[in-house]
Amino acid sequence: MDNNQMFPLRIECTLFFQENPYTFETAGGLALRLGRKREHIEPVLQHLVSLSILEKIGEGEQAIYRYIQPEITSELDTSWQKV
Repeated sequence: MDNNQMFPLRIECTLFFQENPYTFETAGGLALRLGRKREHIEPVLQHLVSLSILEKIGEGEQAIYRYIQPEITSELDTSWQKV
């Protein structure tokens, strides 16, 4: 599977975890849920782990993946008030 074919699957996996933020899932379980092949899912999950979108817990076939929710800051730029 080349990079162009992996891109839509990256989006699909990211959206799945974003829409189900408390899900803990194996690569095999995610492949089953998405109707994809495990061998296509695994490199995508590794890529999402490298981007800190997902966390990998454990190793091998029993490794579990979970979504890392982004931190939201509420700092406002108030420099305009100093003028």
